[in-house]
Amino acid sequence: METIEAKKITIFTCEERRHNHRPLYEAVMEELKRAGIAGATVTRGIAGFGRDRAISTIKIEVLSFNLPITIEATDAAEKIDSVLPAIAEMQQGGVIEVMPVQIIRKQAETTGNQ
Repeated sequence: METIEAKKITIFTCEERRHNHRPLYEAVMEELKRAGIAGATVTRGIAGFGRDRAISTIKIEVLSFNLPITIEATDAAEKIDSVLPAIAEMQQGGVIEVMPVQIIRKQAETTGNQ
């Protein structure tokens, strides 16, 4: 088993946020991919609120627009650090969380049938 010291970046945004006329989450994913980050996940929330304190939720049809989105990526600290300025510029004042993490990888078991 291998343990790697790394960082996890979490970008908090919403469906309406845009970067160069594209959904912000798509632009962020492209930037993470371009930077060589190992992988990333976008999650659409079922409810949330931000700085404006307006609640968006799927429970009430009229409020079900602009739902929260989180983008998470984990990789070596230097890779996360290198992509962070570009992501922060895209986010333009939104919240970005960076945390130290440990990545634990177990080697794939090999069989004699290779």
